[in-house]
Amino acid sequence: MTASRADRQRFSIGYHLNSWDLTGQPLRPALDFLAAQGFGWFEILAFTSLSDQFARKYMQLGNLAPPGVTTDTDILRRFALLSEAQSALGIRLSSLYVNATFVNPVAWAYERDVLVALARLLKGFGAPVLVLGGGPSEASGNRHGPQDYKDFCRALEDIGRRTADLGVATVYHPHLDTFIERRDQLDRMMDELDTSVAGLCIDPAHLAQTHSDPVDALKTYVSAVRYMHFKDTRVDDSLVGPERYAAFCELGAGVVDLAGLVDVLLDADYRGLAIVELDASQKTAEQSTLESIAYLRDTLGLALTPASAAAAA
Repeated sequence: MTASRADRQRFSIGYHLNSWDLTGQPLRPALDFLAAQGFGWFEILAFTSLSDQFARKYMQLGNLAPPGVTTDTDILRRFALLSEAQSALGIRLSSLYVNATFVNPVAWAYERDVLVALARLLKGFGAPVLVLGGGPSEASGNRHGPQDYKDFCRALEDIGRRTADLGVATVYHPHLDTFIERRDQLDRMMDELDTSVAGLCIDPAHLAQTHSDPVDALKTYVSAVRYMHFKDTRVDDSLVGPERYAAFCELGAGVVDLAGLVDVLLDADYRGLAIVELDASQKTAEQSTLESIAYLRDTLGLALTPASAAAAA
């Protein structure tokens, strides 16, 4: 008798707060909702000013209003809310996602210090991973020569060594409008990167948007993957700028071979976390979440928290 996917599953599944966070909805009801659905983990954007400045400068996000002012009180209260949810609901922070430039020698000291401070915060939460994005994209007119890849990877490794001392893994997330968008760029990065100190987060939807094969990328680099995003997309080459982000959709509603990705993880005995993500939902955030949960359970045959992970916890 063939074992079911849930029987073989060694990774827990969490959910990203983007669908509420990016649309200005309150986060405590979102955390209540996710905990009630059985999620044990959540991810959230760090929302530091450096990360926001990167997005405004390099990402094709369309016309944006002037940035607001986020005070230290605002951001500390944001983190306090996450702490309260962990204490009251038992749903845990898995990671913070934060952009940096990495290859700007003037900005790097500031970026490094922010990332190390965030890693210290993650340690306090007992969160296992710091997810990094960013680096200027070729699409924004930045050259990507051999030295650029070296500088980029040395910066990732610098952060990886510092966070490892805290028991937090550093991973890089290839993403639209960043240094690594396509498979050929990912290959160049992986040829240069010391994956013993900095790993990889595979997000299949972002790779699919560039016509890269996320299943093959995962199969090739699974030994360096410390964290996963489960995300789907409707790829349409007519979409440009911010419209590309609107193509992201509920699991099973797009073109990503999620079953193929899961099977690679199962064959590799992956024991990290997989975080379901959707940016600004075209429905309600709650309805999109329920549809993705149904796909995970009914089509992929997965559990949000498999028996093996529950026993380990």
